[in-house]
Amino acid sequence: MRFPRQVVLVWLLLAGFVLPGEGAEVPTPEAHLGYRPGADYHLAAWPSVVDYFQKVDEASERVLVRKLGETTEGRPYVVAVVSSPETIKDLPKYQQLQRQLSHPGLTTTETLDPVAESKPVVVITCSIHSVETASTLMAMELLHELASKDDPATRAILDSTILLLVPSANPDGVDKVAHWYERSKGHSWEGNGLPELYHKYAGHDTNRDWFMLNLKETQLLTHLLYKEWLPTILYDVHQMGSRGARLFVPPFFDPINPNLDPRIHQSIFMIGAHMAGDLAAAGKQGVLTNAMYDNWWNGGNRTTPQRHNIVAVLTEAASVRMASPIFLEKNELTGGSRGFRDHSPTVNFVDPWPGGWWRLRDIVDYELICARSILTLAANSRHAFQTNLRAMARDAIRKGESEPPFAWIVPRDQRDPGTARELVRILHDTGIEVRRATKPFQADGVSYDAGAWILPAGQPYRNHLKDMMERQVYPSRFTANGVPETPYDVAGWTLPLQMGVQASAVGSRFTADSERLDRIEPIQGQRSGENAPRFFALAHQSNDDFIVVNALLDADVTVKVNEANGQLSFPADAKTEAVLDRALPTVSSRPVGHENDPNPKSSHVLRRGRIGVYQPWNPSMDEGWTRLVLEKFRIPFVTLHNAEIRAGGLKERIETLVIPSVESGTLSQGFAAGQTEPKYVGGLGAEGAAALRAFVEAGGTIVCLENSCEYAIAELSLPVVNVLKGVKSSRFYAPGSIVRLTRTGTSSLTRGVPSELSAYFDHSLAFDVRGNVQHPVKVGLRYADKNVLESGWLLGPEVIQGKAALVEVNLGAGRVVLFGFPPQHRGQPHGTFRLLFNSFYREEEPADHSHE
Repeated sequence: MRFPRQVVLVWLLLAGFVLPGEGAEVPTPEAHLGYRPGADYHLAAWPSVVDYFQKVDEASERVLVRKLGETTEGRPYVVAVVSSPETIKDLPKYQQLQRQLSHPGLTTTETLDPVAESKPVVVITCSIHSVETASTLMAMELLHELASKDDPATRAILDSTILLLVPSANPDGVDKVAHWYERSKGHSWEGNGLPELYHKYAGHDTNRDWFMLNLKETQLLTHLLYKEWLPTILYDVHQMGSRGARLFVPPFFDPINPNLDPRIHQSIFMIGAHMAGDLAAAGKQGVLTNAMYDNWWNGGNRTTPQRHNIVAVLTEAASVRMASPIFLEKNELTGGSRGFRDHSPTVNFVDPWPGGWWRLRDIVDYELICARSILTLAANSRHAFQTNLRAMARDAIRKGESEPPFAWIVPRDQRDPGTARELVRILHDTGIEVRRATKPFQADGVSYDAGAWILPAGQPYRNHLKDMMERQVYPSRFTANGVPETPYDVAGWTLPLQMGVQASAVGSRFTADSERLDRIEPIQGQRSGENAPRFFALAHQSNDDFIVVNALLDADVTVKVNEANGQLSFPADAKTEAVLDRALPTVSSRPVGHENDPNPKSSHVLRRGRIGVYQPWNPSMDEGWTRLVLEKFRIPFVTLHNAEIRAGGLKERIETLVIPSVESGTLSQGFAAGQTEPKYVGGLGAEGAAALRAFVEAGGTIVCLENSCEYAIAELSLPVVNVLKGVKSSRFYAPGSIVRLTRTGTSSLTRGVPSELSAYFDHSLAFDVRGNVQHPVKVGLRYADKNVLESGWLLGPEVIQGKAALVEVNLGAGRVVLFGFPPQHRGQPHGTFRLLFNSFYREEEPADHSHE
């Protein structure tokens, strides 16, 4: 039976569908979900979000949904491309135009004027922090509006821009939070108390991985940004605490990073003003600008793209309890630091919110206005944005070719070639042009072999390259009362320093025969030395060597260590050959064959016991990063929670326990009653502390990272003092910087480590040791006696100069290892990974000399 068109239209509208200009049937989010996005007490799980995006794809010629890949836990990572039907049908053309603008000079011919013919590509990313729940719901509503509406404003957006809409940059977390919220409803912890990281490894640090690319999610979006679409604008949608402004919009607070093009800053001003104006026109109060969030640090989803000539911004909305509304009296509203003292009207906070109910739907409304505002501005100012995109790229190329440094050179043959290759790969994956020397050459009077990687400064993404390779000098900033003004995130991040890689800036012009690399091939390990060896030796200076060593130990191969130089040796038998056959194609290790064992007969045998990693129910990002680093280097471990430690008998399960950087109070007490489900309440308590002492005294090893050292010092009565405890920030302050360490004597903890190395320091610890006969103490590393700061900001360096940074305390038959600094910070400082790995091994007297 055919129905009259009028009847069909009425039925479709009642069923929740809206008809766009093309006549397709686009379902509303409300019809799909059963509630309006942002309704109180409702969150959408990820399958429902993806299903809705796919339905809109099927219904609208304006939308193309793509699966970019899979997340860490195997969920689909999707993006919706939204534009006019004509544009959607011709996307490769617009990708090519965008490439001509962002990489001028790479294309040989331009048959069209890329500025006139192109359309600004705008990326909107949502819910990278999964407890910031509103933006995924906002994305569903935005998608529906653009797919269905036919008003002039929507048509202008579709005709003049290309939107890449990412409904979540952390889909795994969308599910974790939605499911937990349902469990929490009706309890005192409603909307709180999640007992796990909302990203398997990173939690909130998902937005700290954008130059390092440790996570699948950052890898997928980075490829979209710098390899596929090369966008003009990026809008990253966030939430913040509940009691401050209702919404922060740009511009950002000082300081600014010198490696940003001025047009980035000025365009950010323009976007923020446009957003603020549209919010005011809609009667939205409590909008804050130019406060709290600075534009210095690199590593976020707005800050890393800014070094790629992308005008990247964020907004931060006041949060609710996941999806539960909150009520705030006016006197409960507070200000903050850095440009936002209180709720009084100011030039950057012109219309304070008076208090009252604050709901998830309010956040959706504010964010939706901002999303449409940025798209409207991009459409109306398309020529200006596209012109600037090309101009910034051209200026970057010109500066790199006309002023030093002209390039950075990374030799292939260095102490840890695998990590050197990893640095180059990371840069290449973030869009940096990499060349490989095909013949030996000289630069600045230094000779380099063929195979050296050349990173030319004359390239469109020069600003990102500079920001990765050079040392940061954070401007000293203080509040009116003389207290250091806290940076938003970190002050320094220099990649070669963090990774322990030799890389040289070239200050004069040079020539070198080279080839451009499309990908950075792994360095495959290889055997050398004797053709039919009886033994192999490893210098054991490469992080990849740990992968080989662990595989050898798992195969019951005897591995010996030379205490004088850290060299490892092992028999060249069938088991060893099988291990090397499997491992060497994937690692850079270089075992050398020998007729006789190159290590002395007295050399100790290397043992690696079972490893446990403590995981508190109060989620710890440091714990997550620790797991990621261990998994990456194929180091087996088990996860232990409070009850398993309190139960005692740890020595029967493990030989080494890693306690990540967690505050003492959290370790001891954990969640309080009423803050989460009862089974997650509590910490280690007195029982846990007693079990840890018994474990060490029975021969176990406890490895404490940064803040957990305070817990071990107190609970185990260690003869060590944190010299920074109680020191005021006006005397000593070091927010996220890189410092210089010096090796002290010989210690198994520092095997394979150079005499000086760089380490990350983020409000970390420094020790005085007071060892005695009962508790002998070894110091493996100290902070340098002078020139301790290498990158970032350090106030009062004399407070830590010469103090212990890595300490080993004997306790009974076991030991406690104290890292004053985070050796695995965010998975970035490859140069200090080996210090952590070394702590997993014991060196024992050989039972016999049968292998000599």
